[in-house]
Amino acid sequence: MAVADQAKVYVNGEYVSGKLELMHGDRLLLGANNLFTVVNPAEREAAEKAGITYHKFTFHDAMAEIQNLGSADDAKKGEELLQQDISELGPMIGEVNAMSCAMDKKVKFEIVIMPEEGKRRKTAMVSMFSYLTSCSYLLTRDEFISRKYKMEEMYQHFVEGDHEAWKSVPPSEDPFAEEDNKETTIGTVSISLKSLGYLFEQEQTLTITNYQGAAKGELRVEYYPVKEDGSTITEEDDIFVDDPDTLVGQPLRFSLKIPYARGIPKRFENVFCRYRYFLDTEYTTTGQVTGQNPDFSFAHTHTCSPVTDQFIDYLEKQSLVIEVVGTQIPVLVKAGDERTTKQLMASNFSVNQTPLNLMDPEKQMILSELESAKRRAKKQQNKLIKVQELIDAAKNDQSETISVAD
Repeated sequence: MAVADQAKVYVNGEYVSGKLELMHGDRLLLGANNLFTVVNPAEREAAEKAGITYHKFTFHDAMAEIQNLGSADDAKKGEELLQQDISELGPMIGEVNAMSCAMDKKVKFEIVIMPEEGKRRKTAMVSMFSYLTSCSYLLTRDEFISRKYKMEEMYQHFVEGDHEAWKSVPPSEDPFAEEDNKETTIGTVSISLKSLGYLFEQEQTLTITNYQGAAKGELRVEYYPVKEDGSTITEEDDIFVDDPDTLVGQPLRFSLKIPYARGIPKRFENVFCRYRYFLDTEYTTTGQVTGQNPDFSFAHTHTCSPVTDQFIDYLEKQSLVIEVVGTQIPVLVKAGDERTTKQLMASNFSVNQTPLNLMDPEKQMILSELESAKRRAKKQQNKLIKVQELIDAAKNDQSETISVAD
């Protein structure tokens, strides 16, 4: 394909110019509204016979591809937007906490910084903590602002002495309350998928951390590159990938397994895991299990066919975030505790006070990447040993050539 001068053309989310070769499965966006998927009938027929299912890309997926290819300028802009959100939310948090104290709602709000899903940048959210039940919920910026308008309306009734209007609000409509059975994120783990670019498997037991960095248990995560028939690629297959870019244009399949979690706080039930992989807009989810040590026995095979430059970039630069989700079991305050909201905030009181076992999510990523680097080094060493064995055998046979084909 030849791109005309000044034409706005994107292939797999990346702006292109000049001449280039299109491959089966490539996403082609012409201008701002014309999306096409390149189809090679012969390759599609072969894939269907092999049981390979291609992801059906939508216009939304194409936009996501473009947005995900962030530059240094994008990272700087993201940091500026984060600081802008914090500056905007700060005064609002002060206002709603003052209203909570005045009406003695036993609820505290605070800003929390969360990693943005699948990306190494952060976003501002709001934590809503109930002193009555020790339940904590995360609200997006927009959700919080929407609640704030309702809080102001309730507070106005309070100031005017209209107690019937603000005290008679049912819990389901109270902006200071949340449904007891609402799903909440217990914590997350972030895993590096770099090893897939070298066709290595990875098996890790990762610390589940909440937004405060507190450990909330451990999650076992495993992924294995697999062959077309679904069998695992192992070291015995002697498949060596020195550069992930050599995978471009080929299909790549891997099985992601989440066998179990251990040490989930007992105040959570109906626990499950969910994640969004690569360009997925919907979550992939495990089944729900109750207990502190849930066995999910989850496995799912993902296929990228063909591998693109953007997919390699995803493996190299981004992380897969797995959320551990559950519903909270209320832990009621002890009888006789008559402290007001203002007093509770001043004492930073929490029903569920436990020492924080802090774990930096970035440290988990570094450890994951270090393990991947060790595996690559070991594979390279084994390759050099085999080459040396071939050289030694050739010397013994007084041969001037070495056969490397098999």
